[in-house]
Amino acid sequence: MTYTTAPATMHSGHDIRDERGHMVAIVHNPAADHARGAKIAALMAAAPHLLAALERITELADRLALKSLTLNPEVDYIIPQARAAIARATGAAQ
Repeated sequence: MTYTTAPATMHSGHDIRDERGHMVAIVHNPAADHARGAKIAALMAAAPHLLAALERITELADRLALKSLTLNPEVDYIIPQARAAIARATGAAQ
């Protein structure tokens, strides 16, 4: 699913729409901060792609670990964070 964001015409925030143009979310600008509202809306629209990327990264890390390859300590540090983010995004128990 692909989402896009644009300044709203009916309110002071931003609309997030699916590929058919249907509105799926409204982001109201916090404290009349238009730029921050735009950033929040862009992050929300990108969330499905970010989640898919994290899932692919953790799958790759799992395949490398199964092959007994040593991962960089920084990778060993970030993979648990990626898994925690996936759990939060999917509503899975941590």
